[in-house]
Amino acid sequence: MKNLKFIVTMILLLTASNLRAQSMEGHTGSNSEPDSMKYEKELMEVVVKASRKYVKPTSRGVKVSMIGNPVAKLGSASDALKQLPMIDASKGGIEVLGYGSPQIYINNKLVRNTSELSMLSADDIKDVEIITNPSSKYGTDVASVILIRTRKPNEGFHAVAAGNATMSEAFSASGDVNVNYHTESGFTFFGDFAYGTAAYKQKRYYREEFFISGKPEELFYTQTHSNARSRSQSLSADGGVNYDFGKHSVGVKYSFFRTPKSHYTDHANTETDARSELSTITSSTDLNSQNSMHHLNLFGDFALPLSIGLRFDADYVNSFKRSSSAVDENESSEWVRNDNHTVSNLWAAKLVLTRKVLNTEFEIGTDISHTFNNQDFTSIASDNSSFLKPGEDDVKQNLYAVFGSFDWTPDKKWNVYGGIRWESTDSRYRHDNILNPELSRTYGNILPNLGVSFNSGIHASLFYRASVYRPGYQSLDNNYIYVTPTLWETGNPELRTTLVHRIGLNLSYKKFTLQSSFRINERNTSAVYCHNDEKGINITKPVNLPRYNYFQIVAVQQLDFGFWHPTLQGVFYVQDLKYGAPQRKYDKPLYTLSMNNRFDIPGSIYAYLSVFCMGTGNQDVVYSHGSWQASLTVNKIWKNWTFTLSANDLFGTWRQPFDTTTNTVAYSSNRKGGSQSVSLSVRYTLNSAKGKYKGKTARQDEIDRF
Repeated sequence: MKNLKFIVTMILLLTASNLRAQSMEGHTGSNSEPDSMKYEKELMEVVVKASRKYVKPTSRGVKVSMIGNPVAKLGSASDALKQLPMIDASKGGIEVLGYGSPQIYINNKLVRNTSELSMLSADDIKDVEIITNPSSKYGTDVASVILIRTRKPNEGFHAVAAGNATMSEAFSASGDVNVNYHTESGFTFFGDFAYGTAAYKQKRYYREEFFISGKPEELFYTQTHSNARSRSQSLSADGGVNYDFGKHSVGVKYSFFRTPKSHYTDHANTETDARSELSTITSSTDLNSQNSMHHLNLFGDFALPLSIGLRFDADYVNSFKRSSSAVDENESSEWVRNDNHTVSNLWAAKLVLTRKVLNTEFEIGTDISHTFNNQDFTSIASDNSSFLKPGEDDVKQNLYAVFGSFDWTPDKKWNVYGGIRWESTDSRYRHDNILNPELSRTYGNILPNLGVSFNSGIHASLFYRASVYRPGYQSLDNNYIYVTPTLWETGNPELRTTLVHRIGLNLSYKKFTLQSSFRINERNTSAVYCHNDEKGINITKPVNLPRYNYFQIVAVQQLDFGFWHPTLQGVFYVQDLKYGAPQRKYDKPLYTLSMNNRFDIPGSIYAYLSVFCMGTGNQDVVYSHGSWQASLTVNKIWKNWTFTLSANDLFGTWRQPFDTTTNTVAYSSNRKGGSQSVSLSVRYTLNSAKGKYKGKTARQDEIDRF
């Protein structure tokens, strides 16, 4: 990592030098500016300037204008999103602060792969809306939504080519190409291609402390030190056409995603006293997997008589996954082999009608989906363990939903909005071609939401929303996977849906935003640990937790000091969960803090310095011991070229220390590595403001369950 430290040092020296130069320039020149210009005043040798407000509150979240916004100077939409308020990029991806991974749409078309964000130029974006209280038309398990709207398309041929190289403990690289042709008659032809390799190395530590029935006075332990590494390939391609005629639009798009190869290895050294005598075990794990997905989307957007808007989306998805793992314990010559083969299919359609009557907008619609998931698995061990049996699972599910919503704006100050969604789900679960009536269920949910907002200097919004979260198919898989000599992981086909009731109060004033919510969780899903006396092992699996409540506050404060533009963000979270045998309390408050800084450097250079801190506390049954990291990004545009140099986890401080103590097992893990890196991105844009496909996926939540 000597090269990393050298590059980071040079970035910091360059940034500091340019900032000093700009600060000195701020103290030269006339002090008698006309009133029509921006007001400036010296405060402790820092020039403070009035600046445009790019962020505006909405009844369901915030909206960020990108016209003239310096963040739009960043090369890709992905890089720009990470620098917006209410966004948490500490894990490398894009999450909404306090609300997890969002559904992202570009011009009403659902983003299926993050490469789409990498290929979209930030300068082509008109605005970004971050929704933390989605309406009834979105899926029941959608906690947040990001809507990206682009500028009006230009006629002609447009293309973007980009490449990225990342150096950490391992080398990764990626490249993508986007081409787009928009005609005067309203046709847009487009195609995308992306290929990349990703790799990491990580040091891991696990510790288990547990009791065995019959020996309640004796505490056993297992501790494991391991070195893990992973390398994978990814490939994506899509193509399609839009046709805009008058106020109508239709289109079709085909997408293909594939992981040709993913290889994971882990070499571990384990010490345990749970066997007949103190044992030291060295083991190796080798996991290979590959998957692919075909996705066809059709859409139509029509303006009907009586000012009625009609939107139609239909999808077909076919996915395939295969994985195999081999674990060998060297001293005992014991081994475990797992193979898994899964095929999934989805048919889905969604219809939405919109109509505005006076000062009220109405929206009604329906969506249906049929999913089929077939899984064949085999699992054997050298000791012929009785719980490792080959099998075949078939799960079929039909889902029907009807929804309606309204948005009433009686005047400029008040806004009342709400809606209701009814869903009915019919599931049939077969194991080895035998129907399991206990796991085959039919149920329905009525999910209302209602809110009122007030806007007069200060913006306030009070709302209620109900949500349902259904488990993914992989979490229902009851095959056993080896973790350590005394710990195995499995799924739980008896998982039920999670129901969440949320009451929220959002406040905004100038550049300050506060979002608070109180939630009631019924049957929330979390991974727990227990000791199985019959099998003589510890087992971790997802279960439905008992009902509990939690309270969350999200706060964002934006500031401007001349060339320095900091954004302070924080989340405070506290819950009252009690669970287990023996029963324990999981009620330690958890918090996160971050400070994102943008520096405007002469020469049209922008530097972004971010510091993120995760505190201690509980979330579900997991306890975080806290960690922190800092990252730096420098961006420069030259003609049609955009250069972005980034350094992540500058000081190598990021750790992942978590504990989960449930029932008679206390499990601890600590991971180091895979976070410190330096990357260089280069993109070339031929023309800009290109046309975009306007389709979107009908049942994204169903696709995610695959």
